[in-house]
Amino acid sequence: MIYRSLNSGKPGDGQAALQGVGDGYLTNGKPITEENVLELLREIEKDWPTDTVWGTHNTPGTHKNEVPSTESGKIMRSYGESNTYGCGAYASMISSLLFGDKSNSGRKLEDICEIRPGDIVFVVSPEGKVAHVVVALESPNTEGRFHYTDGNHGETITWPSPEHPNLRSYSLTGFSGGRIPHHLEVWTRYPSGISFTGNSVEAWPINNS
Repeated sequence: MIYRSLNSGKPGDGQAALQGVGDGYLTNGKPITEENVLELLREIEKDWPTDTVWGTHNTPGTHKNEVPSTESGKIMRSYGESNTYGCGAYASMISSLLFGDKSNSGRKLEDICEIRPGDIVFVVSPEGKVAHVVVALESPNTEGRFHYTDGNHGETITWPSPEHPNLRSYSLTGFSGGRIPHHLEVWTRYPSGISFTGNSVEAWPINNS
């Protein structure tokens, strides 16, 4: 619903013409900046809150990705990940709700120290098998850790919160808890001309009360 409402206009029509559409813009018409992505992520959290059921095709009554996801789908398929169910599909949906369906094509980050809010993070084994997919909510701190949103943690959606602030379980070297052989591969949909700032460090969790 949020995707359709944010993409109902056409170039030259109404509010869309005033704000902007296509490459370089988010689905709400604002320019792509870390601050604007964070604002939109917090809106998306209200529509897809923690504990919303999001499982696999084997999970009765689960939600799945029904948002048009052309560009994020290309990223998922490059890893053999589903664009309909599971963690990859959730990440694909969030990416589309932020950056749009066919605009702002994805590219693999050369330096994962430059993770930004909205980037798609793959946890990959030494054999090249994807163990998990999440969406970053902030840039890494000095310890190389960051919060994320996950669409298949116990077959539900999770976001960081003041009550559960320990979701920062990935580091730049892979899994925490000693699973160092896994590594991170990150895809971004920020246009290459938008410089990394790191201003989103420690942006989550937030207190919505």
